[in-house]
Parts: sequence; structure tokens; C-alpha cells
Amino acid sequence: MFDMKKLLFVVLFTILLIPTFLCAEVNEDILVVTAPSGATLRETPDTKAAKLGRIPYLTEVKRTEWSDNNSTAEGVTACWFKVSWHGKEGWVFAALLGSNPKEIALIKASEGKARREMHRLWLTTDDGKQLELVDKPVYGEENMHFVFCGAMADQPFYIVRQIGWEWEHYLLINRCDGRQQILDAVPVFSPDSKRFVTANLDLAAGYNENRMQIFRYEDGMGVLEWSEEPTEWGPDKPVWESDTRIKFNKTVLSGDYEEAFVEFDKAANTWRLVD
Repeated sequence: MFDMKKLLFVVLFTILLIPTFLCAEVNEDILVVTAPSGATLRETPDTKAAKLGRIPYLTEVKRTEWSDNNSTAEGVTACWFKVSWHGKEGWVFAALLGSNPKEIALIKASEGKARREMHRLWLTTDDGKQLELVDKPVYGEENMHFVFCGAMADQPFYIVRQIGWEWEHYLLINRCDGRQQILDAVPVFSPDSKRFVTANLDLAAGYNENRMQIFRYEDGMGVLEWSEEPTEWGPDKPVWESDTRIKFNKTVLSGDYEEAFVEFDKAANTWRLVD
């Protein structure tokens, strides 16, 4: 039976920083047991299968395989993950496993503002509102997982990575009131904090948007000012050189790239690509 008691968190840091590469570096196959009562390791992907052991709470395991069937237990539907742990291999009900060690560390550093209860991620806004983001740890196109990436330094936002079966994007969540905005990538703010840019490179697979967007920061959220969706190249690694000029990599399918720029044209009151 699942124990749904609230997790206890330890404050590890006093300031949360989000480098733009944080989520990209995570090993997706290293998972953490987030059920306070632990997780049962079973011989086959079935709730009635023989038990091989009990994996303690917050233990890291390595996922080696997914099951192609889902089970329902205690009202939760999920698939099964084959994992390795202390020299043993077996199957664990996916709802008992949370994200990765980096997410757990960021949750611990959030001073109680974020918590994970198995397949649920909870965020608390400054006005006391509780936001619940629920994973769908099933096999197939409905699979979806939320990963807490932390709180942006000097900006009133949480960043949450949302991963689907063959896609991903990011949620920009206003820490003050909980409003959410879907973005292609982690936002990079201008020096004066009046705008932010996102750039997502996806030329090969085509599962995500291949585009660059610039937003004006207004009333606590982003208002789209400019968008470019090229087909021959993809945008990557944007850096603000000033409040009105952005440098980025223009990358082609071979992986080669060249530096390019976007500048704000005051006369035309719009952004333009600069050769």
C-alpha cells in the first residue's frame, strides 16, 4: 500500500540558480525512489510477482528497460521499470519512482516551496496556492513526466521541464500567483530583465519546435514579440550582448554552425536577423 505522507525536506542551499544546461545534462535512466515507504523489487512486471527485495526511500536506481504493459494499484495507473539495484535486477512499479537526483537536490533546496510525492510534483506560490503537476507514468503516447528545474535567480519564476513520449517543453510558472506559460526552452533574460529569449534546435527528429522566440516581460508573464522558425538551420545557445542584441549559434543538420545575431530595429519597432 502506498504511503502518501508528505516528504521531509532538508535545505541544502540558500540561493537557487538555473543554468540553461541543467535539465539537458540529466541522466534520464537514473531514478529515485520517492515513495516514503520504499519500493518493492519484483521478479516480473506484475503486482502479484515474487518479491526480490525492498528498495528504501530516496535510493537511486538505474532503469534498464520499460514494460509495454500498464498496471493499476491504489487508483494509480503506471507501467513498470526494470531497474538494477545492489547487484539485483527486477521490476518496480513506475509510480513509486520519481525523477533524478538533481531534481531531488533542487527540491530539497527549495525551502519547502517544492515537493515530490511519488508521481506528483507540488509547488507553492508566494500567495500560498498549491500547484499540483501529475505525471502519467504509463507506456505509450500518453506518457508524461514533470521535472522540477528550480527557481530562477533574480526572476519570480519556477522552471519545470515537461517530458512527453516524443516531445518536451518547459513551463514558466510565476512564483507569485501560479500562472503558467509553455516555452520551447529555458528562458534567457535580457540584462535589463525586460525581455527573454528561447531557442530550441530540432532539425533532425522534428518532435519539437525548431524556432527562436523573443518575449516582452509584461504583467508577470511573457508577451511574444518575435518568432523565427527556419527550415535550413536551427537556433541554439542564445546570449544577450545588450538589451537589444542577441548572439546565437545558427546550426545546420551536419552539426556545423556559425554565429548569428538578432537586433531590435527601433525605426521599424521589430526584431530582425542580422547577417
